[in-house]
Amino acid sequence: MKKIVSIHQPSYFPWIGLLDKINSSDIFILMDDTQLADRAYQHRNIFFSNNGQKHMLTIPINKKNYRNKSIRELVISSDDWQKKHKRFIIDNYKKYPFFEEVYSQIDFIFSKEYIYLFDVLKDSMIVILNMLLIDTKIFLQSDLNYDKNSQKEDLIVSILKSVKHEDITYISGIGAKCYQEKKNFSNEGIELVYQEFNHPIYNQHKNKNDFISGLSALDILFNIGIEESRKVIKSINA
Repeated sequence: MKKIVSIHQPSYFPWIGLLDKINSSDIFILMDDTQLADRAYQHRNIFFSNNGQKHMLTIPINKKNYRNKSIRELVISSDDWQKKHKRFIIDNYKKYPFFEEVYSQIDFIFSKEYIYLFDVLKDSMIVILNMLLIDTKIFLQSDLNYDKNSQKEDLIVSILKSVKHEDITYISGIGAKCYQEKKNFSNEGIELVYQEFNHPIYNQHKNKNDFISGLSALDILFNIGIEESRKVIKSINA
């Protein structure tokens, strides 16, 4: 039986594009055994502020030798980030139509004791997947038997082979198209396809200007609620 598989690094309260990739998959592999990418949205994400601008929330990490460590080994460097993130979210979203409904689901992340970055990222992803009823099976990269010395395309192929399904379709992000070749996947019996994602437009409660895309999925949840957000996510590839 064909299995649709996607792979991605963890993300702090992920954006809709990543949720769409997970929702389109039978299996999602969460990369916890790779390095942190400073410019990527792993330990941070973008939210909407009361002044009508994008605002980045970042979880601080201990950067000593962090480039030689995997994401799951990174330690949070400050104990006040939760208070700051909680205050920002309350101050900027409390007047949104579905604030109470959504915030009650995520509040634990701002009170739970965390040591490792990955635990926060995983919790923030799981709570949103649960709200949206996305039940894709999740594997951790660190639990798989793959070639840890491989890089980029070879790394992805090795991880996919470790899933041990005879018929795999791999959904890749479009950004990898510049270095991936389909034949390298097809030689291993893997079908390579690229995610086709059109960002859904929804009512942004306090945004009187052009729609702002690419925000954390908390934005759509606070704006239109859990039930309607489920419908939007499920309809992206319908």
